Amino acid sequence: MHLGSTIKYITQLLGKLDRRSPSIRSNEQLRVFFSDSLTVFGVVSLLLLVSLAIFGPMLAPYSYDEAQYQDDELVRFQPPSTEYLLGTTQTGNDVFSRLIYGARPTAVIGFSTAAIVIAIALAVGLTAGYLGGRVDESLMRLVDLLYGVPLIPAAIMFITFYGMGFWSIILFMGIILWRGSSRVFRSEVMQLKQRPYVQVARSFGGSRPYIVGRHIIPNMMGMIVLFFALSVGLAVLISAGLAFLGLMNPFIPSWGIMLQNAYNSGRMLEVWWWTFPPGIMISWLVLSTYLVGRGYERIQEGKERGVQL
Repeated sequence: MHLGSTIKYITQLLGKLDRRSPSIRSNEQLRVFFSDSLTVFGVVSLLLLVSLAIFGPMLAPYSYDEAQYQDDELVRFQPPSTEYLLGTTQTGNDVFSRLIYGARPTAVIGFSTAAIVIAIALAVGLTAGYLGGRVDESLMRLVDLLYGVPLIPAAIMFITFYGMGFWSIILFMGIILWRGSSRVFRSEVMQLKQRPYVQVARSFGGSRPYIVGRHIIPNMMGMIVLFFALSVGLAVLISAGLAFLGLMNPFIPSWGIMLQNAYNSGRMLEVWWWTFPPGIMISWLVLSTYLVGRGYERIQEGKERGVQL
């Protein structure tokens, strides 16, 4: 890039950059974030669910595996009442207590898996998109190969060798689910590295780590947060499906395990108070994380439009 065009670009950039203080910019970003009613709903819902995951066991009226008795008889399939708000299960457990206890393992599954997915996908996407050439070709062929791995048979083989451990299932889902995100991140990196500010940084001798850390990743944050939110929801749904198929530890009281137990009772439709609550909670968590991620992406899109030349 010629010196004259470089100076002209920097002059234009300085003229367009927001010179307001960071606190003012942050306040305006928060205003934009909370201006959407769906985003507000997502934030409030996610805070409630996270609080339930943290403090739920202290609020539950009974232990999740405590059998309930009345007159020395096991209380089985009792419908909702003042004593048991969501009724009882086949083994006399309080559904409301199991629902509260299930928030923590379900949230841990979702957020831990999403962290693994984004870490792998971002590393692969950044490397392939920025370096290009043979590195890009090799990594994309690896992604294509992993796309050919079917989820359920792979889960069965994984469990056969490593067992139905809680963290091993999280690791398995993280290793499998990063494929799609890496392609999107690669495409975004390939566009960002052609932007004028990246070209200027490169012409001034900026190193690859500096350019990636200073210019590439910050401009991908909206997409990263959105795909993290999507990965949380996808991990929760897949874990519920694996639990329903009996491929997860039945002694961990997640919402997916609740659905499996209700199905195994043979009275899934009849005992609706056991079936619908965990399904509703799973849907609520998935929707909340998506709405929060989409709201953050709106802020990042606005920031990029504000400084893009």
